[in-house]
Amino acid sequence: MRVRLGLALPLIAALVAGACGGLGVGGSSVCPAPTLEPVRTPGGAGTSITYGFLIDRAYTGDAKRSPSYPWPQLPMTALNTVAASLTKLDLRPGDSVFGTWISHNSNDMREIFLPLSQVPKSSAAEYPAAPTPPKAPLNQLECNDYTAKVRAYNAAAQEWKAKVDEIAQRAAAQDAQTVATFVERTQAAIRGAAPVQDPVGTDIYGGLAVAGGVFGANPGKHKLVLFSDMTDTVGNPVRPDLAQSDVVVGLYHRDDPSDQGRGQRDWETTFKTLNARTPVFLPWAATTADKIVEQLKATGR
Repeated sequence: MRVRLGLALPLIAALVAGACGGLGVGGSSVCPAPTLEPVRTPGGAGTSITYGFLIDRAYTGDAKRSPSYPWPQLPMTALNTVAASLTKLDLRPGDSVFGTWISHNSNDMREIFLPLSQVPKSSAAEYPAAPTPPKAPLNQLECNDYTAKVRAYNAAAQEWKAKVDEIAQRAAAQDAQTVATFVERTQAAIRGAAPVQDPVGTDIYGGLAVAGGVFGANPGKHKLVLFSDMTDTVGNPVRPDLAQSDVVVGLYHRDDPSDQGRGQRDWETTFKTLNARTPVFLPWAATTADKIVEQLKATGR
């Protein structure tokens, strides 16, 4: 009997080793790895964006400015361009929009033609709890049971994903309707604005101060669009912080644009000192809703 037991011990050891195969030896798996259905809850809306629009109404029509565009053609075109841009900006709940005139006294509250307004935020979608994946087997004796649990888990995961997709689609449809209503209401307010010519002077820095104040009070990304020939005549000493905003300038047309190139270079430097990103200058012929939106989207959300 001792001999037989002695001969049996190696066999028993081999069987035990086989039953526990892969327990941390060489990183091998216990069972052939079945595929677990991935589950992921849809993410949130991400960072909100505040869009600011500054429109120059202090266009006096002097010799350097364009008689080809009689008053109020330039600021009215700018207003219509802003209104058209709203439908193309991919606005989302939480995004905000404001608009103000550039005049000789730009930081006067009465220059605001579009008070800061926000796309209403939707209530957070409530998703069902995701199924819990089965625990990995400890040895090969548990493989059959584990495979069965994986099949049950995958079936539950597919059912869960179908429910989550349905909830997400309903939420997206609701958000789209919310944005459409906001855009329609905001466009009506913009088209109801009427620029009054200001012959006293142009206070661009005051307008930038208004934008900087709004940006500073609203976290997230900031994008600023100016419609002006960028000739500041008031010399307001204020130097606002533009909070790393993206800047697009639609340059009012001039029949004699000889000094506009030099002014553009000066403003590039100025915007950097005001903590804005490098601005994009568009000639008036290229200042369309599509082009402005293209530039605003280029830096992402």
